[in-house]
Amino acid sequence: MTNAIPAPSGLGTRGGQFWRETVAEFELTASETALLTECCRTLDLVDELEAQVKRDGLTVAGASGQDRLHPAVTELRGQRLALHRLLAALGLEDAEDGHKVPTATSLRAQHAARARWAGHVRDTGA
Repeated sequence: MTNAIPAPSGLGTRGGQFWRETVAEFELTASETALLTECCRTLDLVDELEAQVKRDGLTVAGASGQDRLHPAVTELRGQRLALHRLLAALGLEDAEDGHKVPTATSLRAQHAARARWAGHVRDTGA
């Protein structure tokens, strides 16, 4: 399926690649296109933050000279969570296995169901 939606300006390597692969595979509505744009920008931001941490290390000098966690590490975690939420909201199926990115709500529900049923394992007498 060919989709002629032009990529937003300013996308980096990974964001641009994700854009091209996604629009080649799926027909998107206007709202899905907006979500895809934010996914691509977030992918690029994650790459920039990872490069910054790789360059500077996990810790930086604090105000008193003490080691403290690099602020980009915390931001990186936040951007990865945002990316997961954006991908889940986009709701595209994986071309390889047909599964969608699970939402936080569905993951919590799965965890709760496993916890409920953990005490109900049947003894088969074997």
